[in-house]
Amino acid sequence: MATNNHYDVIIIGSGAGGGTLAHKLAPTGKKILILERGGYVPREKDNWSPRAVNLEGKYQTKEIWHDKDGKELHPHTAYYVGGNTKFYGAALFRLRKDDFGEIHHHGGVSPAWPLSYEDMEPYYTEAERLYHVHGNQGEDPTEPKKAAPILIRRSATSAHPATFG
Repeated sequence: MATNNHYDVIIIGSGAGGGTLAHKLAPTGKKILILERGGYVPREKDNWSPRAVNLEGKYQTKEIWHDKDGKELHPHTAYYVGGNTKFYGAALFRLRKDDFGEIHHHGGVSPAWPLSYEDMEPYYTEAERLYHVHGNQGEDPTEPKKAAPILIRRSATSAHPATFG
């Protein structure tokens, strides 16, 4: 039996990044393969326990990584379908224009991004629509300008919309 192992796009990981990319590419008709390191999170009571999930790290990998000096560190990552997104707190931070520039801080200097906020803004706006972000656009005086308005959906029946802050 012959198999066709050709894919137009291979996405590594099914978390927020990989899942969003797959969602965007799905209507294109491209043959897409999503590779995930782990299986599904088991359905159990501990899924809902902040203690088990966060304090005990029940669903985190037990592997040890090493830093540049060889010192052991625990990556606090999960290998499941949906990635770490399965365990995050549903708060996504909205970057500001200044975040893309050079930033001086106590530990040194973070170099400027090779892209500007204006380069990324249309994608942020699209993501806010996709994830049904709630809140009134423009209320925060530090909020960056948007090229297009975002329609805000407020509904008691909405399934946990993401919160950008």
